[in-house]
Amino acid sequence: MIKLLSFLFLLFCFPLNAKLIETQSPKALCSNGEQATFTFFEGKSNNWLMYIQGGGVAANEDQYRSRNKGLKSPAVDPERGKTHLVEDFVQNGFNVIFVPYCTNDIHQGTHTHLIDGNEVYFHGRYIIEDIFAQFDDKFSNADKLVFAGYSAGSLALGLNIDLIKKYNNPYLIADSWWLDKESHNVRLQWNEGPWPKIVKFVYNDRVDHCKDSHWSNCFPSRMLFERNNLNKIFFIWNIGDPYIKGDLNKVRQSIKEDSNFYNAGFSINAEKRKLKGNVEWGHVMTATDLYYEKFDGNSLQDLIWNWINGSGPTKYINNN
Repeated sequence: MIKLLSFLFLLFCFPLNAKLIETQSPKALCSNGEQATFTFFEGKSNNWLMYIQGGGVAANEDQYRSRNKGLKSPAVDPERGKTHLVEDFVQNGFNVIFVPYCTNDIHQGTHTHLIDGNEVYFHGRYIIEDIFAQFDDKFSNADKLVFAGYSAGSLALGLNIDLIKKYNNPYLIADSWWLDKESHNVRLQWNEGPWPKIVKFVYNDRVDHCKDSHWSNCFPSRMLFERNNLNKIFFIWNIGDPYIKGDLNKVRQSIKEDSNFYNAGFSINAEKRKLKGNVEWGHVMTATDLYYEKFDGNSLQDLIWNWINGSGPTKYINNN
């Protein structure tokens, strides 16, 4: 509580310097066809964070029609990016890029759909490429470089890993999308029924590094990051999260193995504790008040900073 009150004091006394920036590529469009935007928060160091917003996915035309207009159009207010993690990193001197979600395609699409007579752009990949191009020099010369995302934004870390791995040993924070072995094995069987149409609608022409394997192989996982020589990984994957699938005992074992491998990570039984997050249970923590909540003396905020700074506890796994 003291740390949270101190943070709020700093936030109100030293407001964040936020600037809305437009993408440059003519292909970097939101689903409604307007030029995408993102928010830049200027820090006081040569440390950088790129934080990618989540918000589910449109798996078919009906789902697209029902989605919030804010997930189809560019951000017009830089305040949209002021999540708990963003505010915390800026107050700790980081320059932060917040990537709003406006393409409904898990930030990886390069295709369009014709829906109700209108061309709908699933151009998430072009937006990510545009931002990387604008900040390539900054990322290449950063003292510390962190890529993070929650929910669909966490999936974007895996789907755009070819862009991320170009940089020297970056830190990755995958909030509420982590493909444990059991959840992965379940998804590998999703090849019939509605799945071919869903995969075609969402992914269509997948980026090169994802084309020749099952679509789930590009989701954030130990297997994927090892294959791409990335080893600074902090994942958040709570029991009760609706995207966990399969035998929970096997899920728990996989989470334990992954957290031991990275000496980092966070997993609780959010359903048992009745901790909601953005979705029941425990889905998304870095953009909610759960970021500050204490678990046996350590908050997620504490663990992440310990991990980045190389001192103190860096994982909390208590998900029975």
